[in-house]
Amino acid sequence: MNKQSKPVADDDVGDGLGPAPSEEEMEAWIVRNRDAINESIIEADREFAEGKAEPWTMEDVMAEVQEILRKEGR
Repeated sequence: MNKQSKPVADDDVGDGLGPAPSEEEMEAWIVRNRDAINESIIEADREFAEGKAEPWTMEDVMAEVQEILRKEGR
């Protein structure tokens, strides 16, 4: 019978995403996804230039965060 391992402590409580990746894991993810990331940035720049999108203001960001926290009961 296999011995169960101890759970790994999660620094992010309650977000459902698990522990944050290490710096090495993050770098490896960026390398694997570099083309898709760059294409996403190019597409966003194109949308801004065409007037299809507007950048978020700090107030927009804070309103989004407050809404998420409100829904989570924090």
